[in-house]
Amino acid sequence: KNRARARKLAGDRYGRPERAMIALEDIVTVKNIDREGKKFDKVSRLDCRSENYDMEMVIDVNTDLYPVKLNEKLSIALATSLQQGVPETGTYEAHPGPSLLDAYDYAMYGKVYKWVEEKEKGPTPLVSVYVSFGGLLMMIKGDPRQLKDLEPEGRMYLLMRKVG
Repeated sequence: KNRARARKLAGDRYGRPERAMIALEDIVTVKNIDREGKKFDKVSRLDCRSENYDMEMVIDVNTDLYPVKLNEKLSIALATSLQQGVPETGTYEAHPGPSLLDAYDYAMYGKVYKWVEEKEKGPTPLVSVYVSFGGLLMMIKGDPRQLKDLEPEGRMYLLMRKVG
């Protein structure tokens, strides 16, 4: 019920319909940490597999702030805004009242910089979407129907919390 409310459309500052606040929400399992070796002291690259949408994710996380363990389950949300009905301006402004940040432990804000259609290797086409969070990177590979709200050049929040 809350998820349906979060997906309700709001208008932007020009009165045009805005994309849904939560573009993607899933539970992922950390399958590997720093597969290619540790490159930075406070950052780890997590290889994850989603449970609901059969997607692969590679996410850089500041493990000094948010330690993560192998096989840990994380709830992940990608959102275009932190508050229902409050379109993003590109600058963080604290708004009174509840926000998506209240439900998560770790957040990053970034930009979709690349969208690549993969060569078909099965019945369903795949797409890889790349997001930069100020140098920390994320790649999601999956069904383009699930990733349609992650538009090229679009701004995005990555929100995470541990499950179980």
